[in-house]
Amino acid sequence: MSQEQTNGLSQLQKLQALQAQNKAQAKTSSMVKLENIVGIYLGTEATEHFPKMLDSNGNKEQEEKNGRKVDKRSETSDGWTYTFAEFSTCKTIKIVLSKRVNVQLMGAYKLGGLGYDIKSGNMYFIEKDTTISNY
Repeated sequence: MSQEQTNGLSQLQKLQALQAQNKAQAKTSSMVKLENIVGIYLGTEATEHFPKMLDSNGNKEQEEKNGRKVDKRSETSDGWTYTFAEFSTCKTIKIVLSKRVNVQLMGAYKLGGLGYDIKSGNMYFIEKDTTISNY
């Protein structure tokens, strides 16, 4: 193997490693820490949350349903999804809590955790290290 081929191979390996690193960052970089979001409970019933299944590379597994691909979900629930409206903006806040909690209709709560600010959907989705407390 010539010096060029050796350099090319190591450069290719470096580029592949960089690509893998960037993919891993892309998966976690959009998840942000959301703190002290004030949400008002408007009475929406909590629903069981079933997390998306990930393959060994951390990619979402997909399955086909009704002729289209959808993210595959676990058969085991990891908590409950509660819906609130953000005070002053009415932005939807969905938060996954590990157990059912007693929330009061029209009550104000301070919400936080790791999640996503989905601007196109005018909502927050908070799913990891979640916290809830009275405001």
